[in-house]
Amino acid sequence: MEIDTETTLKIARLSRIKITDTESDDIQKDLNRIVEFVKKLGEIDISGVSEFNFGETYLKDMREDSIIINDNTDDVLKNTKNKNQDFFTVPKIVE
Repeated sequence: MEIDTETTLKIARLSRIKITDTESDDIQKDLNRIVEFVKKLGEIDISGVSEFNFGETYLKDMREDSIIINDNTDDVLKNTKNKNQDFFTVPKIVE
């Protein structure tokens, strides 16, 4: 399937974008390259490849959660003048 100028302009109209003639030529070339790439993908032999089951997760494949407590509040807040107890203070932006 070859993308021609008429098809490119139809796609642009359906997409509700305005394109110039030079942009139309560039887009047409890009679309033709995409179509050729998809054709090449169709030629790949996938007979020995099993179907990908997205979302299948086994507990044995998951890592163990570990809890690490990092209380470095003082180190973080030592570089600011605007603080109130253990929090940053910022100017009010909503009235």
